[in-house]
Amino acid sequence: MSDLPTFDPPEPPKEPPKTSEFEDRVPDGLLSGWRLRSVTLSISLTLFLVNIEVSIVATSLVAIVDDLEGFNRVGWVVTSYLVTYTSLMIIWAKFSNALGRKTSMFCAVFLFAAFSGGCGGAQSMNQLIISRAFQGVGAAGCISVGFTIAYEMVAIHDYPKYAAIMTSLSALGSLVGPLIGGALSENASWRWIFLINVPAALLVCLLVLLSIPNGFPYHKQDNVSGNHQRSSQLTSPKSLDVLGAFLLLTASMLLVTALLEAGVTFEWRSAPTIVLFIISGLLWIAFVLQEFRLSKVKHTATEPIFPWDFITNKAWMGTLLLSMLSGAPYIVTMIDIPQRFETMGVGAFGAGARLIPFNLLIALGAVAVNIVAGKSKIPPIVLLTFGVICQLVGVCLLSTLDSSTSIPNAIYGYQVLTGLGIGVMFGLCVVLPPAVTKTKDLALCGGAVVQFRILGAALGLAVASTVWNNYVSSQFEQLLSSYQSSLVMKTTSAVFLLPEPQKQRVIEVLVHSYSLRMKVLIGFTAAQVIGLGMLWKRPQITFPRNETELVEGMDMPGKSG
Repeated sequence: MSDLPTFDPPEPPKEPPKTSEFEDRVPDGLLSGWRLRSVTLSISLTLFLVNIEVSIVATSLVAIVDDLEGFNRVGWVVTSYLVTYTSLMIIWAKFSNALGRKTSMFCAVFLFAAFSGGCGGAQSMNQLIISRAFQGVGAAGCISVGFTIAYEMVAIHDYPKYAAIMTSLSALGSLVGPLIGGALSENASWRWIFLINVPAALLVCLLVLLSIPNGFPYHKQDNVSGNHQRSSQLTSPKSLDVLGAFLLLTASMLLVTALLEAGVTFEWRSAPTIVLFIISGLLWIAFVLQEFRLSKVKHTATEPIFPWDFITNKAWMGTLLLSMLSGAPYIVTMIDIPQRFETMGVGAFGAGARLIPFNLLIALGAVAVNIVAGKSKIPPIVLLTFGVICQLVGVCLLSTLDSSTSIPNAIYGYQVLTGLGIGVMFGLCVVLPPAVTKTKDLALCGGAVVQFRILGAALGLAVASTVWNNYVSSQFEQLLSSYQSSLVMKTTSAVFLLPEPQKQRVIEVLVHSYSLRMKVLIGFTAAQVIGLGMLWKRPQITFPRNETELVEGMDMPGKSG
């Protein structure tokens, strides 16, 4: 018996060595080849369309009002879009966990296309406002789900490169929006500012259907296991926090409505404004309590919309704060620069063209900072500090422009500084979430970053507009009749209908009011230092340059901020 051969049991196969702890946190569903190029094109085109829509309408409002005869509701042409666009990003992101990325992206782009057509065919202001609201619903999903797919389609060391591509397309949309809007309003029908979205968005729908795999980003796991069931990484529709989604949506919509309309449609101290703020505040408290309850209850299938771990994650909260505060100088400067030039007699198209340095540097800044972050080991906090300094210097210089006879050429240099700083913030904030949160929450993070940015824009615009309105109203009482004052407050072109002595004095008031509005941004920009402090840690957060490098300072599962 001793001569019989013996066989040792085969050793179990060894697992391939891990290149980093981050590997455990990402789905094995990275894209390559034609799929990667096609998905990148579809997301970039979507970001371009959504961002162009934010700015293109502003230069066409006069033509819209002249055609549809609804001047008393013109503010809602912009507001209805912003309210739904701002309020639904986090909800879209969370729902994409249950419905799947491909289905959610297709539905969002199709909604945007359908109601863009509805806006172009509107026969009344009410129809246009309703269509704009639903167009904003689709736009929110395009941004939120689009960024989520971008996080999941490439490895972490490629994030800066793809963020540079997508943020540059977003900024390009903001760059050409005023130009296209001004050109169409002067030379064609305003309806084309909406109708041009339809064929482009339908092309994106086709690209989404063809290029995004079914079950993405867990399609490879499903294929290996031999079944095509929903991955366990995706949540069941029954686990959705419907109550939390309702509270978040309602609270956000009421808050944004109050911020955008206070001082414009309603007085700040009026009953409608106070009621909106009170109800919104109560709903926010209820939302926080709901999320705390779901996060702390161990035996529940319902997943919170905004996990409580996010609140205790200092780095993630700092990222959201930076995103929110950088939204204010962006939107206020976008409005301020063209208004300055229109006050000096420049037409809508010419005023939009003079905004090119600002938007161009946002695009270049977003691209450059992601190239630097991807190719070097410079910690993001250093680059973000540079962005804050550029913003602060830029808005301080813009606030010094107080000449009522001409606008100095130095304004273009001030735009370059401000735009570069904002571009740095926009470019980095969209790639920071994977470095400071858990991968399973990326869908939520992508929507939250942009939603907070737009919320900050609404807050900054509300505060700046209130300062502007209060100063201008008090000065006009001494200079103009109530009829003249109402005309000038509605459109700056009415200034040139005034007799010469009055016209020059009114221009002086308007120019000084623009400087006051820019001074508001100094506070918003300086407050970004708080966000920088929340991101400070040792070792600092850095992005890996290749698959073998660790992400220094990254929060791993089970850790908070």
